[in-house]
Amino acid sequence: MDSFSEALNRALTETYNNVMCVESEALKRSGRIHLSINEMHLIECVGKHREGCTLSEIADGLNIARPSATVAVNKLAKKGYVEKIASPSDGRAVKVLLTREGRKIDAYHSYYHRHMVRELTKDLSDEEKAVLLSAAKKLNEFFKQSIGEF
Repeated sequence: MDSFSEALNRALTETYNNVMCVESEALKRSGRIHLSINEMHLIECVGKHREGCTLSEIADGLNIARPSATVAVNKLAKKGYVEKIASPSDGRAVKVLLTREGRKIDAYHSYYHRHMVRELTKDLSDEEKAVLLSAAKKLNEFFKQSIGEF
């Protein structure tokens, strides 16, 4: 690997680890949120669907198996962050919705991400912002395409 590739690999690995660590620490520091990062991301996924979403949509959105989504949703339902309701159009289907507490947690997480982006970009020029966004989109496309390969 050339020096650029090594530096980029190191930066990407450290960035991923740091994002996960910082999010975990932010949750711990809040003092009132006792959720894992994975649970927080499931709440975020459900929160993107105002009329609720199916377990399959959650599994697809988080790139996890449907049984794993079911277990996670049941756990969050017991904690009072989500609720499951029968779909009015298909009695076999279940919709997952955020409860009032779930919406509060989702709003907190959304605020955290807005703050992170604002701090990251506050000293960047418009050109630097465009380059950063383009690179992030390309990186995300690579990961999306790679998901099925492993």
